[in-house]
Amino acid sequence: MKNYDYEQTEFSKSVLAGLFAGIFATFTNLIFNFGFRAITDYNPSELINVSSIIMCSIVIVTIAGIFFYFLHHHVKGGSILYRVIFIILTVVAVYYAMQVQRSDDALVSKQFQELLSGSIIILGAFIVFYVPYLYNHEKVFS
Repeated sequence: MKNYDYEQTEFSKSVLAGLFAGIFATFTNLIFNFGFRAITDYNPSELINVSSIIMCSIVIVTIAGIFFYFLHHHVKGGSILYRVIFIILTVVAVYYAMQVQRSDDALVSKQFQELLSGSIIILGAFIVFYVPYLYNHEKVFS
């Protein structure tokens, strides 16, 4: 039987950290989505639905993991810069999400803004905190 143990590269650790964080962010976003819809009776689902949550969460956080690699590997203090950049991006995205006019009905627009903002905050939190955490804890991948 062959032994396939090998050392993870920094790039592979970053991609895996982004992928795992994206999977956890997906589950968290799905729980938030179902809970929000159950509490508020928000029903329209053309834009924010299960498939868009799954695809967007995994893809966005995995790309953030790759971005983490480039900042962490090539920039002194890249980890801190990564966090600052994504905190700012999250705040800006939430600001613009709260400006979206989804419908002529004010309640539907407000609920859409809250649902979208909550999803963005969840993604931002996983990108800012969980990607670097997973990258720095090697036992997670073994």
